[in-house]
Amino acid sequence: MPSSKILAVPLNYQGIYPCPVCRVGKIRDMPLMEAMGCDFCHEIFTVNLEQEQLKMLSRQPPLIWRWNGFNWTETQLEGVELGWGYALGASAFVLFPTIIIGIVAYNFPLDPHAPITWLPSIWTCLTFLVHFSIIVWLLIEIYQVPISAYWRGIIRWREVRTTVTSARNFQGNGVIGNGE
Repeated sequence: MPSSKILAVPLNYQGIYPCPVCRVGKIRDMPLMEAMGCDFCHEIFTVNLEQEQLKMLSRQPPLIWRWNGFNWTETQLEGVELGWGYALGASAFVLFPTIIIGIVAYNFPLDPHAPITWLPSIWTCLTFLVHFSIIVWLLIEIYQVPISAYWRGIIRWREVRTTVTSARNFQGNGVIGNGE
């Protein structure tokens, strides 16, 4: 038996696990319920102990994570399987319009003395950026990436860091603990 399996923690209601949604808080059992909740983002999850799965029911279709003994893996939408066809479609959605506009801009160049000679290249770049941002936005919507929770976590981390730094500076200046 590999040593990594010995150290693995099985999924149970008594354990405390990292939150797969916000990745900042901890999930633990909720009293009088067969569910677990996060102490940071306040998401509620149902648990399938046999398959070691965690299901977030606050969205439809729900997201499901699998516990591998160390962390959450295999984020998937219930009943939805995103395969290579979706990746191919997303790539075509981003690249096809960009290539068409780039070819047109290359084959029909503007007069070099015109004041807007920069427009075709900027238009091509904007086409790529807008189509790419649409795909990123769709992925964020599908997988419910908690950008606001990340932002709150960063702000809390900065506040704690500045508080600790200012306390150290306060103590280091001889104000605290110098015996006077």
